Amino acid sequence: MRNHLEEIELALSGGAPRYVPLSFYDVLFPPGFDPAPLQSKGMAICARRSVWRKITPRVKVREIRESDGGIRTFHETPIGTLTSLHRTAALGLAPVEHPIKKRDDYRIARFIVEDTEYQPDYETFLAERKKIGVSGKTMAHTCYEPLMDIQVVWVGQEQFCYELVDNEDALLDFHEALVKNHRKMYAAVAQSPADYVLYGGNIVPDMLGPERVRDLIAPCWNAFADRLHERGKQIGCHLDSNNRLILDVVNNSRLDFVEAFTPPPDCNVSVAEARQAWPNKKLWINFPSSVHLQSDDEIRRATVEIIRQAGDRKGFLMGITEDVPREHIARSISAILEAIRSCPKPAGCSLI
Repeated sequence: MRNHLEEIELALSGGAPRYVPLSFYDVLFPPGFDPAPLQSKGMAICARRSVWRKITPRVKVREIRESDGGIRTFHETPIGTLTSLHRTAALGLAPVEHPIKKRDDYRIARFIVEDTEYQPDYETFLAERKKIGVSGKTMAHTCYEPLMDIQVVWVGQEQFCYELVDNEDALLDFHEALVKNHRKMYAAVAQSPADYVLYGGNIVPDMLGPERVRDLIAPCWNAFADRLHERGKQIGCHLDSNNRLILDVVNNSRLDFVEAFTPPPDCNVSVAEARQAWPNKKLWINFPSSVHLQSDDEIRRATVEIIRQAGDRKGFLMGITEDVPREHIARSISAILEAIRSCPKPAGCSLI
C-alpha cells in the first residue's frame, strides 16, 4: 500500500517525493461518498483535528433549537449574557447573528475570553491519527487568530468594518484579551503529540489591509511558532484568498508552511510567484475550485502547469480544501491524479 503519510511528511520537511502529494479534506466528502477508489489511484487524506477542548468555568453555555431549525446559543456570565444564532448551511452551521451587537457587549465578551481554558484532548487526536494511518496526514487544527476571531466569530465581517470606525478602542482592547488568552492555547498545543499545526487563516487582505495583518496577525503567528519550534513542531496558516498584498508579511513571518493557497484563476498569486516570494516556506496549495468544473483535458493541463510552476517541487503539495460538487469529485480528482502520475520527476512532465 502506498504510504501517503510518508510522502506528505517528506514534502512538509522540504523534500520532493516521486509524485506530488494530492490530499483531500476528509470532512468534505459528501454523505455516503466512498473515497476508496480515488485513494487506490493515489489520493491522500488530510484530517484536521483539535488537541484541546475549551472550558469556561464561570460561564454557562446553553443552546435551544428554534422553530425554523436555527440554534441559538446563550453565554451567561455574572455580568451579562451574549446570544448568537446559527442556521444550517452547506457545510455545517453558519452564523446569522453574532454575539457582539453593541459596545457594552465587549465587556461581557472579554469576561468570557478571560474565563476560557484549554483542556488537553490528546487521546482523541491520537485515535484519529491511528485511524487515518498511512493513508494521509492528521494535523492539529486550532482556531482563528485573535483579529480574525473577532471578525468572523464575534461581530461578523460586515459589522467588523463598522466597528473599526465606531468602536476601534473597544475592539483593540478585546483583541489584547484574546492575544493573552491564546498563549494558554499555544502551551496546550506545544505539549500535544501533534507535529504539524494549523493556526488561523481565511484572511482577506483587501478587507483588513496589509498593515493590520503585519501588525496584529503576524505577531500571533510568530509567538505561536516560537512555542512550537522549541519542541520541533511546524506551524502553517490557511491562506486561501488573494495574497498579493501580504506576500512580504508572510515571507517575513516564522510560519513554516502556507496551506490552502489557491492559485489563479481563483486567486491572484500564481504558484510560481508564491515560490519566488516565499523561498523558505513549504507550499500546500488548494487546487483551484473553478477548474474542477472544466473538462478533463483542462483539468490535466492546469495540473501540469501548476506542477511546472512549482519548480524543483521541494516542499510542495496539492490538496482539496474546498467543497467540490459531488458529481464532479471522482472525475476531477481522477484527472488531477492522471496528470500527477505523468510528472514523476522534477525534470519534466510527459504532458507538457
